Amino acid sequence: MINSNSPAAAIPAGLVLAAGLSSRMKQFKPLLPLGGQSVLARVVGLLRDAGAAPVLVVLGHRAAELEPVVRSLGATPVLNPYYEQGMFSSLRAGLAALPPTCRAFFLLPVDIPLVRPHTLARLRAAWDQGRGPVLHPTFRGEWGHPPLIAANLAPAIMAYDGPGGLRGFWDLHPELAQEVAVADRFILRDQDHPQDYDALKAELPGYDTPDQAECLALLREVLQLEPELVAHSVMVGRVAQALAQAARKAGAAVSPSLALAGGLLHDVAKGQADHPAAGAELLAGLGFAAVAPLAARHVDIDLIPGAPLGEAELVHLADKLVQADRRVALGQRFEDKLARKGNSPEARAAIQRRWDLARSITQRVEAALSMGLEECLERADLAVENGKS
Repeated sequence: MINSNSPAAAIPAGLVLAAGLSSRMKQFKPLLPLGGQSVLARVVGLLRDAGAAPVLVVLGHRAAELEPVVRSLGATPVLNPYYEQGMFSSLRAGLAALPPTCRAFFLLPVDIPLVRPHTLARLRAAWDQGRGPVLHPTFRGEWGHPPLIAANLAPAIMAYDGPGGLRGFWDLHPELAQEVAVADRFILRDQDHPQDYDALKAELPGYDTPDQAECLALLREVLQLEPELVAHSVMVGRVAQALAQAARKAGAAVSPSLALAGGLLHDVAKGQADHPAAGAELLAGLGFAAVAPLAARHVDIDLIPGAPLGEAELVHLADKLVQADRRVALGQRFEDKLARKGNSPEARAAIQRRWDLARSITQRVEAALSMGLEECLERADLAVENGKS
């Protein structure tokens, strides 16, 4: 029987596996450049920034070349003389080198370099809540890296000699595993082949913008928001994306993917006091810096005369064109709001001000598109009410 008691509030170590031959990549993975630094530097920095101490890097192939690099990064090299036997041999070497005081460790192969920092923070929070002994980050239900593992499991893992390496060990002991949902597609993204590496490089410029799957994972699995709110957000995202696509086609410098993310996440803190500001703070803390300003401005927004059309205006307008999960005409949305909430002169004035603002944004959008708003959305198959939506 494995002792799976895992004390809370432990400082985790970091264990990086970087001993492989890189045979399928045809280039040495740890030293490949990625975003202005090496892959190894990025992985070690991720763990150190998450508070992991110490960070151990298991070396094998070209170990003499990597050892000074590892030390320069503030990490500790660990030699695996049997690295050609495969990754599980490197895991054994790393586990044997864990300090006696270590109570938990993140396990991260060097070829999974774009894991988002909030994933490690979420794992650490779950560990501190006593959810161990093995925490697997999941994206859309699929296990990824890095798991956070109780160090007292090391002897049992090292003694395992069955099939499948570490995954085989987990299959043998399913009672150990707990899952932690994260909004991070990169926990599943390795770089075994040149095309994998090229794909990761291509995604770096938009790293601070979650894709649609990450947005939905955040809403549904991480924050577990009400289905009605998610449905509203999905429609706002669709409208914002359609407007951005049309505007970009007409020459505007806007990003449809950013507009989609802004629409999906605009109400991420709905129900909290000053939910636009709370949502912006939450998104910035997750590393979604490009989306945070869009959430902050979806209720009130200052229009700067002469400024180019931006994603914030598109998300703001999209929110006003959606009621519940249906597309509505702008006038209908605000007339309904006046009927429901315009019980005082102050409330009516505030609603009217926002209606006037939405009209102003509509004029800017239509000028950029050289077509009417409804025509644009009908072309995108987003008709008013239940028509084509």
